[in-house]
Amino acid sequence: MANSEAILDTQTATQTQMTQDTALESQPIEHPSYGQLLGKHVKMKSLDLRHSEFKVGREGTCHLILDEDNLPPSKLCRISKHHFTIKKDLNDTTSPTYIHDHSRNGTYVNGRLIGPNKCMILKHNDIISIAGVSIRAFVYYDLRYSMQSDIKAKELLDRYHVGRKLGSGACGTVYLLHDTVSCQPYAMKHVAKDPLNERSRPKFLNDPLRVMNEVNIMKNLDHPCVIKMHDIVDKPDSVYMVLEYMKGGDLLSRIISKGFLPEKTAKLFFLQMCHAVKYLHEQGITHRDLKPDNILLEDHNEYTLLKVSDFGLSKFVRKNSVMRTICGTPLYVAPEVLQTGGRGSYTRKVDIWSLGVVLFTMLSGTLPFSDEYGSPAVEQIKRGNFKMRHSVWKQVSSLAKKLIYDILNVNPHSRPSIDTLLQSSWLRDPDIVGRAEQLMKISLRVEEPAPKRTTTSDVENNNTSPVSSFAPPSKRKRRL
Repeated sequence: MANSEAILDTQTATQTQMTQDTALESQPIEHPSYGQLLGKHVKMKSLDLRHSEFKVGREGTCHLILDEDNLPPSKLCRISKHHFTIKKDLNDTTSPTYIHDHSRNGTYVNGRLIGPNKCMILKHNDIISIAGVSIRAFVYYDLRYSMQSDIKAKELLDRYHVGRKLGSGACGTVYLLHDTVSCQPYAMKHVAKDPLNERSRPKFLNDPLRVMNEVNIMKNLDHPCVIKMHDIVDKPDSVYMVLEYMKGGDLLSRIISKGFLPEKTAKLFFLQMCHAVKYLHEQGITHRDLKPDNILLEDHNEYTLLKVSDFGLSKFVRKNSVMRTICGTPLYVAPEVLQTGGRGSYTRKVDIWSLGVVLFTMLSGTLPFSDEYGSPAVEQIKRGNFKMRHSVWKQVSSLAKKLIYDILNVNPHSRPSIDTLLQSSWLRDPDIVGRAEQLMKISLRVEEPAPKRTTTSDVENNNTSPVSSFAPPSKRKRRL
């Protein structure tokens, strides 16, 4: 009998605990307040904002119901049943706070009309007017204002909401940005300048007119595979670049997550990269820092649009961007740069070399040059000494391998030009060209130039190149 009573007591206790747990689970999660709505020309106590949606209007379903206790009848009659809504993603503390206008007579932020069924982003101490600019009803107080990022450039903070970090590295930190009026997302790259280099700069390099000229050149670049630069803020200690936001992340992350890219995917990406580099070269811009980190993808689809970024950073940050390293080794830098210790003058062929390293990395998930291969990577690059070690190379076509050998030629005069690359047999794949045209929304089909007799001067000037100059050495053929 005692045992049965003990069992019943245990069952009762278990059921009670389960009931309590169920009750707790059914209760809504109480989020901490992210902001406050303070009354200005509206009689009300300050309200904590802690829900993902906060509705304001005359209707009884609103969180803040406006009536004659808040406003005189002459003003209350102009308030809509559902006047505006404040929205916030509670799972992301750095996300913007949006205000959506649902009214007939208007909702304003700092005197600017939002517009019917449109939204803006609220910032700390913003004034919300309703039913006319003169009715300055509320003040929005951001409780997380003091916890926001270290970005102090007033020009940026006045126009944009600085959100979460998208990534960081030796070249700087990238933040998600939103225009407070249009709510358009952007990526902002923040790069700290080298104070020692800045102090030693000639005065003409600090000329604001010269800086703005460079800014305008880059802002006017227009190509589907070149990242669009919307704004640059140049400060004594930092540079802030406002760029298109690419949801797919960078190419390096894609390669790491996949291990390596299928040949067709790599070909599609490489074709877009080549067209981007061709466009930059035509504009008189040599990138000098091409690597997977600086290649951005539009989305996470297998076949997606690709954009080259960071094509002008070294003009503002007086560092030699081609000498920036990964783990202390300039793994994507052309040998002619290393031969002179970064102090020589180089042609656009440095970009061709970097394209070859990127192609090698996409197809194999490995680097052609590394300190792990038995000798210093710098020496390997200077000699053009690389091997296709990974077993995945067995699946790669001979045309792709040959193209890599052609590109990774230590002699820049014998290295193919960007036009020669685009005419290569491997890239003239109708299926890939068609996919690229759909993504880029331009025609890529160009007529091949008429055959031309090759002269010595042509080879030296890279106008054309004999087939023999691109054939890999016999010992390299055996490696394939």
